[in-house]
Amino acid sequence: MRYRLLGPLEVDVAGRRLEISATRDRVLLVMLLLQPNRVVTLPRLVDAVWGDAAPATARAQLHTCVSRLRRQLPGAIQTDTAGYRAAVEPDELDTLVFAQLVADGRAAMAAGELHTARKHLRDALDLWRGPALAGVDSPSVQAAAVALEERHNSALEDCIDVELQLGLQAELISQLTGLAEQHPLRERLHGQLMTALARVGRTADAIAVYLRLTETLDEQLGLAPSAALQELYRNLLQPPAVLGSAAPAPAPRALPIPTPWTLPRDVADFAGREELVTRLVRAAQPGRGGVPVVLTVDGMAGVGKTSLAVHVAHLVADRYPDGRLFVDLRAHGERPPLAPHDAVGLLLRHLGVDPERIPADPDERVARWRSELAARRLLVVLDNAADPAQVTPLLPGASASLVLITSRRRLGGLDGAHSISLDVLDDGDAVRFVTTVVGARAEADPRAVADVVRLCGGLPLALRLSAARLAHRPGWSVADLADRLRQANPAPIDLTVDGRSPHAAFELSYRALDEPARRLFRLTGLHPSGEFAVRVAAALADLPIRDADELLGRLVDAHLLIEPVAGRFRLHDLLREYAAQLAAADPEADAATTRMLDFYLQAAAAATRPWENGRHRGAIDAGEDLPWVPRFTDLAGTRRWLDAEIGNVIAVTALADRLGRHRHTCLLPRAVWGYLFRNSMNDISTDLHRRALTAAEALADDDLIAMTHNYLASAYARAGNQDDAARHLHAITEHPVWGARARSNLAAVYLYAGRLTEALDLLEQSLQAIYPAEVMVYGGQWPCLTTILRLLGRTDEAVASARHALAVGRSNGTQLAINGAIELAVIRESQGRHRQAELLLRWIVGQTAPEAGMALICETRSYLGVTLVAMGRTGEGLALLELAARDSEHLDPHIACLAASNYGAGLRTVGRRDEAKAEYARALERAMRAGYRYEQARAYHGLGLCTDDPRLSRQRLQTAADLYKAMGVTERVLD
Repeated sequence: MRYRLLGPLEVDVAGRRLEISATRDRVLLVMLLLQPNRVVTLPRLVDAVWGDAAPATARAQLHTCVSRLRRQLPGAIQTDTAGYRAAVEPDELDTLVFAQLVADGRAAMAAGELHTARKHLRDALDLWRGPALAGVDSPSVQAAAVALEERHNSALEDCIDVELQLGLQAELISQLTGLAEQHPLRERLHGQLMTALARVGRTADAIAVYLRLTETLDEQLGLAPSAALQELYRNLLQPPAVLGSAAPAPAPRALPIPTPWTLPRDVADFAGREELVTRLVRAAQPGRGGVPVVLTVDGMAGVGKTSLAVHVAHLVADRYPDGRLFVDLRAHGERPPLAPHDAVGLLLRHLGVDPERIPADPDERVARWRSELAARRLLVVLDNAADPAQVTPLLPGASASLVLITSRRRLGGLDGAHSISLDVLDDGDAVRFVTTVVGARAEADPRAVADVVRLCGGLPLALRLSAARLAHRPGWSVADLADRLRQANPAPIDLTVDGRSPHAAFELSYRALDEPARRLFRLTGLHPSGEFAVRVAAALADLPIRDADELLGRLVDAHLLIEPVAGRFRLHDLLREYAAQLAAADPEADAATTRMLDFYLQAAAAATRPWENGRHRGAIDAGEDLPWVPRFTDLAGTRRWLDAEIGNVIAVTALADRLGRHRHTCLLPRAVWGYLFRNSMNDISTDLHRRALTAAEALADDDLIAMTHNYLASAYARAGNQDDAARHLHAITEHPVWGARARSNLAAVYLYAGRLTEALDLLEQSLQAIYPAEVMVYGGQWPCLTTILRLLGRTDEAVASARHALAVGRSNGTQLAINGAIELAVIRESQGRHRQAELLLRWIVGQTAPEAGMALICETRSYLGVTLVAMGRTGEGLALLELAARDSEHLDPHIACLAASNYGAGLRTVGRRDEAKAEYARALERAMRAGYRYEQARAYHGLGLCTDDPRLSRQRLQTAADLYKAMGVTERVLD
């Protein structure tokens, strides 16, 4: 006999699966198997089966259960005066096999036999087929299941320790990241993740893991991390040999090539579609002659495309030994589809490519992806694809790899792909599916099963919801389920099959809830993306967070919500449509929508406040404080919130615009402006502030109109559109509140355009208007003033301005200090005071967190590279210059131009003229497109110095000289 508890209960007798269908029999058998070969007393068995509701005949009914089990399991259950005992051999029960393998693994660990330890521990973990004792409904059993899960987690942590000692850290990162999200309070797992990240050079990510854990422990338990974790954190803070240390860091030792596996687990109860599965498995043979195999599966939502693709992928996984990858391309939903550029970057990271080595240029990134696949046999599942244009860049070139693609659309433009259109399940497959999930009750009533299949229209999603409901209702028959489906009130849903709808299944699950849970489900239909955190649900329903969390858990249990990550919830597309229909008829909808919009406005304003350097926040009136808004204590916390929620903020802004909620449409973009600005999300910022300006004009609010003109101009200027930026700023230069800021921001636009004298006049006017009373408010103008003075050759005044910015910024703890230090370092470098410039720039590196944004990081790296090259440390300097140039390619045009020209200058210094010319040409092209006259002059100057043809060289140098002269810049070009 074979008994399996590490997953759903399974019993095999003589190689044949035995169905234990009666609920009491299942509980009784499990209780005995949890203590194999030991007596379990009758009172304990009665408590496990009935709890506090035990009838007077409980013991007699237990004897009946034992008699039934003995007929099915001869000799397995023995009677004792105190109760019953399960007679089990050590190899018959998976919990005993698991315990022995773990013990062997730990013994091998103690003996230093790491490979043996790993094998034993991995064999033990492979015994788990899912959550222990899933589907056995008894508090006593579930308490034991919790203990089993803890034993699993402990063994897993031991195995990971062994694998870290074996140098497999790169292979472990993906798994550890998921485990840390599933178990946010397990300190040992977090320590292992920190160790793995640090060993592959991702120290900043390791520190971020520690900070998140610290916040979670404090918020949920009021505890600090363990002493061991604190010591690990302190070690991580020791300065690494990066960004130009005097001695190069030792090369890391070679690690085993990782075999990435991001494929989701197979569906345990997959059933049906045997012919189709066979066809796909046959078609999934590795390609010959370097031609990859591409299989596409299309069909309507809920038809089972992803389940089928993942199932087939598991069946053929051993044919592709170099990795099995899975990416959700997000074609359908409020979140924007994953751009091919970003999808390729994600796939490369899954393959273990260092993020800093992933090209920024889209074409170069695709080429790197195809190069990585050329010598591999890899299986890739691209789920939820939008169209051929999204998928084509992700396909291998010459490779013996397999790509499985799912989409709601037919992907007819993929040459050479084998395409399958997936329909709903036929009656036979649907019956097998329901029978697999439900078990003996389905086998006993095939007519009722056929009714359920018909009422659900054969749609796998609807069938799964109905079958899951039945599986969790042991007192129902299949006929009971069919009756309830017939009684459900059908309503139109866009996705139908031959006039039949999954609505009945959704309605049944919905009606089974109590009213508080039904109310929350309805209101989640108001959320524009259908993916949200607990606090948002609490705001929608006007509930305490704890109550909302409890209701969300019940919705997850009812299969009406998914919890992909702890604390975040998602509605399936069809269920979101259903919830939206319910919400549309709910009289609370308007008030709930207002609460949701207010929540996002207040939370976004609170999260971005630290990003704005203490500047005046303008006309942000987010209303009375709401109880659901998180409290942010540091930039890392705000970064996590904004990274997770920026897509939702964008979606609710669009919702507010559609609903005519003009105030929210104005203020939400303003609230996230600092985050969008720091992260160079200029296109998004432009779109949101355009909407905001229309809304402000509809309100006829002069202050809101002026504020929005200012921030829309900021987005245009950051994106390199100086004409539109100037137009919006000119519109408000006389505004009593925003006029001074508009004039100073216009000065920055004029600086980009090379109109230095006009820019200086505007800045002096602005500073006279606000200085000294509000210098802290508009302190960002001092670096701009410093740049203008430096370019005009007024060096002493530029130094004084930079020092002023540095002093003010240090006094109030804002980024103004960093901006002032950069300007001062540039001046010192131009004066030949290289050591002072280096010290200033290294100080900036130490002060700059990731939250400062890549633009500032790239600018600092670029200037530090220039300084190191000038000091003769060319290898170190060129490495920084190249990194800055490549990382800035997708950022603001101004930073991209600056970094390319600086890199060109470094290459020219060491005699690599052809490469230098390419960088200068790249800088010139961008500067011409954005209208940056000073960067145009720099690029022409560099091209002239690198050009061999004397006539062409002098022509380019003359162009640079003319541009410098027109701007008033004191730069020697021609002798």
